[in-house]
Amino acid sequence: MPHLARAEARPARLSRLCLEVSAGGLLATESALVLTGVFFRYALNSPLYWAEEAARLLLIWLSFTGAALAFQRNQHLAMDVVMRLLPDAFRRRIQILVAGAGVAFCLAIIQQTFALMASRWTRVSPVMGAPYLLFALPLAIGLAFGAVYLVAEIARLVRQAPRITLPAVVALPVLAAAGWIFAEPLAALMRHLSPLTALVAIFAVALCVQMPIALCLGTTAMVYLLFYGGVPLSVVPQRMLAGVDSFILLAVPLFILGGALMETSGISQRIVDLAMVIVGRMRGGLGQVVVVTEILFSGISGSATADVAAVGSLMIPSMKRTGYSSEESASILCAAAAMGILIPPSIHMVVLGTLVNVSVAKLFIAGFLPAFVMAAGLMLLINLKARRGNWPRATERVTKADVWRASRRAIIPLMTPLIIFGGIFSGAATITESAVLAVAYAVVVGTMVFKEMSWKATWRIFVSSASTSGVAMLLVGAATVFGWSLVTQRLPHMIAEWMTAVSSGPWVFLCLTILLYLIFSDLLEGLPALLIFAPILYPTAEQLHVDPVHFGIVSIAALGLGFFLPPAALGLSLSCSLAGSNMGDTVKVFWVYVLVLLAGLLVVAFFPAITLVALKFIPVS
Repeated sequence: MPHLARAEARPARLSRLCLEVSAGGLLATESALVLTGVFFRYALNSPLYWAEEAARLLLIWLSFTGAALAFQRNQHLAMDVVMRLLPDAFRRRIQILVAGAGVAFCLAIIQQTFALMASRWTRVSPVMGAPYLLFALPLAIGLAFGAVYLVAEIARLVRQAPRITLPAVVALPVLAAAGWIFAEPLAALMRHLSPLTALVAIFAVALCVQMPIALCLGTTAMVYLLFYGGVPLSVVPQRMLAGVDSFILLAVPLFILGGALMETSGISQRIVDLAMVIVGRMRGGLGQVVVVTEILFSGISGSATADVAAVGSLMIPSMKRTGYSSEESASILCAAAAMGILIPPSIHMVVLGTLVNVSVAKLFIAGFLPAFVMAAGLMLLINLKARRGNWPRATERVTKADVWRASRRAIIPLMTPLIIFGGIFSGAATITESAVLAVAYAVVVGTMVFKEMSWKATWRIFVSSASTSGVAMLLVGAATVFGWSLVTQRLPHMIAEWMTAVSSGPWVFLCLTILLYLIFSDLLEGLPALLIFAPILYPTAEQLHVDPVHFGIVSIAALGLGFFLPPAALGLSLSCSLAGSNMGDTVKVFWVYVLVLLAGLLVVAFFPAITLVALKFIPVS
């Protein structure tokens, strides 16, 4: 039996190795290509005109190869709030049915992708003359791996509890056959429902049964088109491919990669040391250090999850040793990370700018001052609580030598945001080019300057970043199809009419937007909520004359706070695991920080000048 187990595991290991090599290699090749394009354009004054198209082609391959690897690693986002409430036996059966539905979706899209390729067989790209096949094939390959993973997941569930799960396995072909036989009556029944009602209901059910959110969006759109669309289903893969085919979106995997490299190369400790000499002498010094560290580190990592992991692993042990409770430590970390989402470079800002055609550079500039307003509120709260609880200072005395030593050690880490923002704000480089320069700098710093990162560790970071990028980009592709389905049902127009009926004032609209994002960022996580609602809400914001940059900053701030709110509380859960605290007890402490952050968010929302004043001094296109 052990030999049989090893033989069964060998194909899975080989498949995972192939995906890791492919995904990591694609991200490395992508980075090298963009970096080469930057060198030829600025150093040799001889731009490679084919490089942008080649980079977009590689991004499509990276997106769906990374998504396939994320399936292998079980990284795709799903909402488990409802499923956690169900009995174990019932939950396992639903999981099998959901996996079966996911397999059906993957196979349907694969078939439609091949149909799309057949209809566009003679088309080639305008610059390189690459056949359309090369642009569409990665979607089919990625979803094929996804289907294989879902089948393996069904087999795993059956092995764990065969008596419980076999009825659900038997039900899969029965349900498929029934759907095939009764397709026409079912379609007639569906047409009695409002298309929008059916769209929302299907999405809600798929979400509640813990289908991965990307598949949930894609499946809902496909079912809608099948019964109501009146267009061929090949529009689904077509829209998914168009959703990720963007040179600006290439900044997303590059910022993910750059943040991961910086997190691993010893930079976070140097940032903490600098924050210590800046605010360590204040009352509640370690809490203040966490907030300042988040301000400095967020500008490097670009990810709230990375911030929590990196800063929490360094600061929470020290906080607990000096008398902070586990619950207080986790709460301060969550509050600081929720504020840190506004410090660029932010992945959410890149995606938002691409979605609604708003300048990403303007969003970057506009994010700083609102973040400082919210950080000031947190630091004031920590100071008041420290005086009441007699929390210790982080350090009693800071000498000029300490300041010089910490500043000198932090110069190299702080060059990363200078490279990013210097290139963007000066107009010398695009968002994507600045991101790849930061990646190159991080590799050099980690492997050659600090020498805290081996080449083997660097390769692992490329692989894990490719997988994380696949999660984000599959969401972008699926949300493009879902959003198009909503637009065909005039949902943005309906929401605009409803919101203006409630009140024609922009302040009420902003409050409703904040509430909406708080709820759905909690349930879906920030990026899916942004992908679904930003294209819907932006037209209404325009009608009410809300500045698009200001509206974007308010939206992102609300997403950052929602990520840490119960009941889902994904960010809070990560912080509690780092602090070793119970979530229920932590929530009792965290609610005060939430109120302060919410007050800061409302101040930012009601005073647009806080967001827009920086754009008057740093004009960018």
